[in-house]
Amino acid sequence: MTPAARKALPSAGGELVGLVADLASVRSFSGQEHAVQDRIEQWFAKQGIPSRRIAAADGLTNVVVEIEGAVEGPVLWIGGHCDTVGVSDGWSSAPFEPTIRDNRLHARGAMDMKGGLAAAMVAARDMFRRRHEWSGRLIFASLADEEAYSRGAEAYVAQCGPIDGAIMCEPHFDDVVIGALGKANLVVEVHGRAAHASHPAEGVNAVVEAGRLLAKIGDLERKADPVFGVPGHAVIGIECGSGAYSISVPEYCRFTVNWHFPAEETADGGVKLLRDMARSIGSPATFEIGIRPPSYDGYLLERTDPFITAFAESYRRVLGRPADLRIGRGVSDANIFAGKAGIPTLLFGPSGGNMHGVDEWLDLSQLEPARAVYLDFALRFLSRNTLQEFE
Repeated sequence: MTPAARKALPSAGGELVGLVADLASVRSFSGQEHAVQDRIEQWFAKQGIPSRRIAAADGLTNVVVEIEGAVEGPVLWIGGHCDTVGVSDGWSSAPFEPTIRDNRLHARGAMDMKGGLAAAMVAARDMFRRRHEWSGRLIFASLADEEAYSRGAEAYVAQCGPIDGAIMCEPHFDDVVIGALGKANLVVEVHGRAAHASHPAEGVNAVVEAGRLLAKIGDLERKADPVFGVPGHAVIGIECGSGAYSISVPEYCRFTVNWHFPAEETADGGVKLLRDMARSIGSPATFEIGIRPPSYDGYLLERTDPFITAFAESYRRVLGRPADLRIGRGVSDANIFAGKAGIPTLLFGPSGGNMHGVDEWLDLSQLEPARAVYLDFALRFLSRNTLQEFE
């Protein structure tokens, strides 16, 4: 943290802002989260709250805190991911030296999503101190690798017990996300036939044939879903030829299509459509089309779901306005929790600007209200012995 930022912390919000700044000062690119997970464990230890590390794939770990109430009851999960995307040039201040300007905290990961993670940590601490007032179990978890392959979330849902509802503290403050499109990477491999470049007609140029299919993909207009709208797709990578200078007709080309789809569909529908499009161009090349990880199912919670209506009431009680329930355009670990594991999951947390971009920032005015919403909802949700009382 810069000296100026440290000096500004008390007037900017004290403990909660300081915690965000502390977390954001630790580099935690996807696959490199160990240091920030250590910091989270240390913070809970200082609060007198035990935590444990749960292994995920490839040596990654999640930090999990489980707090028991006075008696048995529902299980509420709150948390999110601790990893961030990388950093590009052009920042006005060092991306891992949190800086406060105009009530905005600038740092990589401040908005996505160490602000939400910090608010959830403090809310969990508050629930620990009041654990004799409520029933059931509150689980906080800091997950690894959401920005890449969601290996943390995948490992968590593979071993967790029943969970009645989950709050992913993603940066959605002015809306509450109750569903999201699914997403898959569709990989298209094009096999042609090599020939000397001075006699191209003797070969089948895999690059040219890939281009014919790419043109059709670029012109593709997909139908709007009545709930999810028009799902998007984009070509996000292409590899052609041998990579070295060669006077040859390339026999191989591969490209990847980032394919979104509504909750009632699957990625297989995208594979079928691309195969049909490849056949339609009458190419002499061979096309192999499949799915490459990561792949996410879509999900949708009903607006009348007791979990959603109860959260919307806490949102209204704390923020003084009705919750704007929306469908998310992007994927998150909620797709693993809800789409794969069937755990009712919503997205809500403090937001900001320039997410994944230069000078990412968190709106500090949203930190305390987000924590207050989490606490109000947790106390109400876990003050019931059965979920039916919300209906």
